[in-house]
Amino acid sequence: MRHRPPPERGRHPSPTVGSGAVLPVVCAASFLTFLDVSVVNIAFPSIAGSFAGTRESVLTWVVSGYGVTFAACLAPAGRLADVIGRGRLFLVGLGAFVLTSLACAAAPTAALLIAARLLQGVSAAVVVPASIGLLLGAVEPDKRAGAIGTWTATNGLGAVLGPVLGGLLVDQFGWRAIFAINIPIGLILLAAVVRLIPMDRPETRAPLPDVLGTIVFATAIGSLVAAITRGQDWGWTSPLTLALLIGGAVLLGLGMVRAREHRSPAVDLGLWRVGLFARTSAASAVIGLALFAHMLMGPIFLSTVWHYSVIKASLVLTIAAVAAMVSSVLVGKVGTVENAGRLSALGATLFGAGAAVLGTNALTATDRLWTVWAPAAAVIGLGIGFAFAALGIAASAAIPEDRYAAGLGMNFTVRQLGGALGIAILAAVVSAHGRHLLDAVHVLYRIEAIVLVAAIPLCLTLRPVTKILTDDVRPGEESDHRPERLGPGVVKGGGGQ
Repeated sequence: MRHRPPPERGRHPSPTVGSGAVLPVVCAASFLTFLDVSVVNIAFPSIAGSFAGTRESVLTWVVSGYGVTFAACLAPAGRLADVIGRGRLFLVGLGAFVLTSLACAAAPTAALLIAARLLQGVSAAVVVPASIGLLLGAVEPDKRAGAIGTWTATNGLGAVLGPVLGGLLVDQFGWRAIFAINIPIGLILLAAVVRLIPMDRPETRAPLPDVLGTIVFATAIGSLVAAITRGQDWGWTSPLTLALLIGGAVLLGLGMVRAREHRSPAVDLGLWRVGLFARTSAASAVIGLALFAHMLMGPIFLSTVWHYSVIKASLVLTIAAVAAMVSSVLVGKVGTVENAGRLSALGATLFGAGAAVLGTNALTATDRLWTVWAPAAAVIGLGIGFAFAALGIAASAAIPEDRYAAGLGMNFTVRQLGGALGIAILAAVVSAHGRHLLDAVHVLYRIEAIVLVAAIPLCLTLRPVTKILTDDVRPGEESDHRPERLGPGVVKGGGGQ
């Protein structure tokens, strides 16, 4: 059946403040959400010690639960942000993130800590698409590439600095400090949001997204991510894993059917008919697979094979983070819609080259930090920055401005699914090699290199074509004329914020 378009499509009005005020606020808030993806990993032994009576298999939900609910709610939250106003939902999400961080820090039992982490993931999923939607709607068209580069660099830094900051906080103050630190920073950001971020609603009020469809879609994605990331621990043929995989797939299908038929769907499936958006999302998933596997394997290798301390391993991991920041900012300066595909292909090539080096016998059980690891990590970091900043430019060019949050939320969801698959591959490889961890490291990085080589031709297809969404075309339909250029990396596609 054909999707029934909403009766009216509204535009987000132009912002009342300059992008210079919006950029630092949304980047800082998004930084916090990505920081909390990895900050708990380093604190897990201390958390387990505090709840000695709780099985470790249950406690691991403190780590993985955040990622599951984060992935599950990204796309519906983005759709909601475009309907009720990005500034309003950004404020709500950030406030909820502060409250759930407080709940995590004060949790007296493991069950309450896990519940708080699940809710913290939901609040983070509200913040992220609203933040990038706010940012892209606030900046001038010819500055959007730079804004994407800065936003991408900030998020990457947050994800990689998590172990460093987490290790320092746990060492000095205990594990509750990794959550408590979010509270004063979050309150400062909330004050800035109230003062600086416009709370305008879309000019034309659309119906609220389908509530039942939102629940179905979020449950489906959460089930799939949980099964993929935990399947190795539970057993791939265990009743729980199979139930989540099959149930998640069925619910996803039902959610997509409902979205096609509903007058105000939970997710905007029409965007998938835009070739540039679909290809960009596919590339994000493929490169995301390699990224998540690398981010998890790096700390394991440094601490287990080279026996680095938590702090030393975390500092070494910042090599890639700094390199990624440099290349992300560079993409922001030189990136356009026309060269985004080539830049993302360059990123995949560099990432793959660094992974290939780490997949050889050049990486040994003997510490070779400056001759092998550091150069490879720097190349990998440059590749990550080039790839994801350029993919952000390509994705934003495929989405009308009044659908920025919904489209990018969906793009991030696909990336999280790819990342979950990368984590599953890592777990399977490590399990297959038993105590021979170095062999597992070599195999995993070879797999990463192969995956990234496969991503290169896909990235090269990310170039503007004559069929791309514009303001006069509903999702699911395509324009037959070449898009109007408004500046470097920008295609005309709607109103302001």
